[in-house]
Amino acid sequence: MRERPLAILDGACVRCGTTENLVRISEFGKAVCEGCFPEFLRRRIEATVRRYRMIPRRAHAVVAVSGGKDSGALLLALAHTRNRLNFTLTAIHLDMGLGEYSEASLAAAQAQASTACVELAVERVQDYGVEVAPIRDWPLCAVCGAVRRALLPKMAVRLRADVLCTGHTLDDQLQYILKNTLSGRPASPPPVLAPRLGFPRKSKPLIETPDIATATYVRLTGLPVVENSCPAFDPTSHRLKEVFDLMERLAPMSKLQYWRTMRKVLEPDEEAGEERPCNVCGEPTWFVTCPLCRLRAEQQGNR
Repeated sequence: MRERPLAILDGACVRCGTTENLVRISEFGKAVCEGCFPEFLRRRIEATVRRYRMIPRRAHAVVAVSGGKDSGALLLALAHTRNRLNFTLTAIHLDMGLGEYSEASLAAAQAQASTACVELAVERVQDYGVEVAPIRDWPLCAVCGAVRRALLPKMAVRLRADVLCTGHTLDDQLQYILKNTLSGRPASPPPVLAPRLGFPRKSKPLIETPDIATATYVRLTGLPVVENSCPAFDPTSHRLKEVFDLMERLAPMSKLQYWRTMRKVLEPDEEAGEERPCNVCGEPTWFVTCPLCRLRAEQQGNR
């Protein structure tokens, strides 16, 4: 883990006071020893859930796990806090049909669910008549993302879940804001999306947690994760995260403050942002035809 300068409280663990084996994460503005860090991060995530009312009491929450570090860390953290917040928890995994990588991802998701002592529900994209493959101007990553966004809520509905939780981190949200701003459509997605048209609410409990914190949590807890990156992953798609890494080095704790400020400035217009039924399947979408139906039509046209 790379070291970055801190502004305050970096000389000793803020929980136990030790000066040994410290984890310094500038986004938090404080140091925590390795022994205290897992519970420290769990408490921060719990505070985020409470602050934004992400998971109601006695709700059934599902966590979408890919086998990676962020969603795995979220699952384990929520498993530790579910009794205090009084909700039930299930993990869900969508097998994308990408050969050996998907097999390794499923194995990691199963290990994560076992570690967290929660049930894992698994579905496969092939069951929906969809193949994850590049088509026309859609690269593979774009197709994969569209399919996941369309099918994970369906899985949540079948499990009668009240809340669908995803592992989007602070860094993910900042990149989303910058991408949209540079494209002339500035927007800051809210931490919680209300339930609509029969689909559960969507929550992002890691929205105030940076990538480096989930990586540290996974390392210290020994949580299994898929070792290799997806062979189709394009690193340049995440290059804008470097902008905020530089900002954080120059001004510690600025990532979180920037996100909170932009959330106020770019608060979404509820009426303008209302989803509507897809003209093919009738399920909620921001488009006339939802991405999943568009993808099916494209793939059928290529056969």
